[in-house]
Amino acid sequence: MPAAVTSHVIAPEMDKRQDGTPVVPLVAIAGSAGGIEAMRDIISRLPALFPAPILCLQHLSTSHCSTLVDVLQSQTPLRVRWAQQGDRLAPGVVYISPPGHSVVVRPDGTLVLTPIATRLDGLHAADLFFASVAASYGHRAVVIVLSGVGWDGTEGVCAVHERRGTVLVQDKASAFIWGMPKAALATGCVDAVLPPQEIAPVLVNLVRDGYSNGNLRAIVARFVDRRLVAVTPALHTELRNLLAMTVVVQGTDLGNIQLLDRETGTLGIVVQRGFGIDFLQYFATVSSQDDSACGRAMRDGESVLIADVNTDPLFVAHRGIAASAGFRSVQSTPLISRGGALLGILSTHFRTARHRSPGELRAIQLHARRAADIIERLSTA
Repeated sequence: MPAAVTSHVIAPEMDKRQDGTPVVPLVAIAGSAGGIEAMRDIISRLPALFPAPILCLQHLSTSHCSTLVDVLQSQTPLRVRWAQQGDRLAPGVVYISPPGHSVVVRPDGTLVLTPIATRLDGLHAADLFFASVAASYGHRAVVIVLSGVGWDGTEGVCAVHERRGTVLVQDKASAFIWGMPKAALATGCVDAVLPPQEIAPVLVNLVRDGYSNGNLRAIVARFVDRRLVAVTPALHTELRNLLAMTVVVQGTDLGNIQLLDRETGTLGIVVQRGFGIDFLQYFATVSSQDDSACGRAMRDGESVLIADVNTDPLFVAHRGIAASAGFRSVQSTPLISRGGALLGILSTHFRTARHRSPGELRAIQLHARRAADIIERLSTA
């Protein structure tokens, strides 16, 4: 059954600029070789209502494929665009620094793009980028160092750390090249080392819920031993893509897929979109005795809709985590093999109370059928 986790949304205090506008947090990401794949994994798991801008500096050549923005846009409900000179950062937008350019952030939240004219410029682009983020956003800055060659970013993460910002780096196991994350870690200024699929829920807690670094370290430490269920890369990619399509069709931005562990008889989350680590820890394992939607679907063998978690008498124990995660209604559908065996559960969560139409039920059952076939096919392979 879910662990008893006390969780609530913390309303962060908003700093003010000199012109009176609020300073929302900024997520700043830098990477090189392998960084695009990691960045895609991160933004694909964030909710549509993510309340901060995301600014990405990727070491790209001027000949890099011009479809990068379109490729990333297909993976996320957030808006993705190339950064432009003078842009003022807006929440819920992912800005990509154009190939051959570095980017810095001014104190008023606007961007300055400069051509990378020399090799030295390229070697220190992330340092200048992170240093400007530290100076402009201070403790509101969250910076992430992804897969890449070299040591670019080390001076910048130290500047962020000195201003009490948060520094995350991609872990060695998931990084295509661990040069940049390793160099950042060696500075002693890093708050957490995580794979991309776990960076996203950390961002939800830091940005949406206003967790401090102390809160972050505590919850990450508790979560380390109960990570998302590990599956093959091929299965993970297929299920991630199917979940992304499912939540869009269902008109939401929150959902997850759990697989059944036959040895323990419990469910574990494999892929998710929109949740923080507190939610993932809470529902790390679910049994058929649990009265959450997924527990009931597991027990009954059929799709379960809790139209309003605030009025459902069996959901009382889970109302706190539902409020923290921001959902009011949840639908869970069993993933059944062609032979009739339970493989897992597909769940979608909604921010308002709702009832489903026959068409919506047919759609979710179709997605569940596809998910079950994917699991059977790739598990057998």
